[in-house]
Amino acid sequence: MKSYSIKGTAGRKDVLEVLRESKEGYQVKIIRDRSGWMEEKKEFMPKELFETCLRTEYLTPISL
Repeated sequence: MKSYSIKGTAGRKDVLEVLRESKEGYQVKIIRDRSGWMEEKKEFMPKELFETCLRTEYLTPISL
């Protein structure tokens, strides 16, 4: 499973994890840290949107 840092508000550590890949796109889990309160959502992200987010560095890979 690959994880990506989501560009956003300074001081927050929002993460996108790729759960599954299909021909149409990705099933992802978005984890948002809001001052110690964690929010998790599962969403579908089309491939074109995912690739745009990588290209514009809105998403950056996390090295483990």
